[in-house]
Amino acid sequence: MAEEKQLAEKRVFEHKGTKYAVRRPTFDEVIKANEERAKAFNEALQRGDMLRDQLDIELRKRKLWNDDRERKYQQLKSKVIDGDYRLSKGGIKLSEARQLALEMADSRSEMVDLLSSRTELDSNTCEGKADTVRFNYLYSACLVYEDSGEPYFENGILDYLVKQNDDVVILGATEFYYLLSNVDDPDSKTVEESFLNEYGFTNEKGQLVDSQGRLIDREGRHLDEEGNFIKWTSDTDFEFVDSEGRPVDKDTGSYSVGFSPFLNDDGDPVELKQEEESKPKPKKRGRPKKKKAEEPELEKNESEESEVAEEVAAETSE
Repeated sequence: MAEEKQLAEKRVFEHKGTKYAVRRPTFDEVIKANEERAKAFNEALQRGDMLRDQLDIELRKRKLWNDDRERKYQQLKSKVIDGDYRLSKGGIKLSEARQLALEMADSRSEMVDLLSSRTELDSNTCEGKADTVRFNYLYSACLVYEDSGEPYFENGILDYLVKQNDDVVILGATEFYYLLSNVDDPDSKTVEESFLNEYGFTNEKGQLVDSQGRLIDREGRHLDEEGNFIKWTSDTDFEFVDSEGRPVDKDTGSYSVGFSPFLNDDGDPVELKQEEESKPKPKKRGRPKKKKAEEPELEKNESEESEVAEEVAAETSE
């Protein structure tokens, strides 16, 4: 008979050099938390909040769930279960197992997306609100300083409601959830994640890698830490490329290639229209035009004749 697993009494975490812990609640704290839950449930019920039994009806009324979504969810669930069985059994090609694990991850992600609207609406049911009140009450009593064991919230739930967006409080809430859920490792991997990591298909961050530990995508194309496509030119150097492996400039995204002129149907280089227009035009040759040098002289003569006529007219009048 398998030995029963001993439950952890607390979880310790650190923030900015200070250690904190979440401990298991006492019997009296659980009794009090259940009383608070019952009170919150009755208040929500009296307000007319829906029950969990009504959740499916409400989701369908709001067109957030239907038979097609339910069918899709069950299909995805079956794929994950079947993949779990096949990976556990083994006996298939490693490349096939890798593809199976990736498909399981996709299916699991789709399931989460499908359930997102249901999960959000569930928190607004009578039971959802009551469960939140119970959790908050217990957490406000069980977050402590690791070195002294003194409570982080001196005034219990009242302090928690004021400080619930505090970094320490947010970190501790996650730890407390795992403590109550009896989960040893909050970063515990799924079946497919464990398989991919154990056989060297992913690194410790869960990123896909090649046999040398270099980042790749699902098609085996190499990536840098920012997700850009790259091509390794040596053990330490690489160049940026597009999805087809063609060199590109990292900053502009333009292709890093030398340009050659396009050719016409005869195979001769074709110049750009702008280049043709920018060339200096040849001067036209021909007989130069004669300058009209006489015109200023003509105007001068006419002015002198006018002055003589005025003098003659003055003498005649005398």
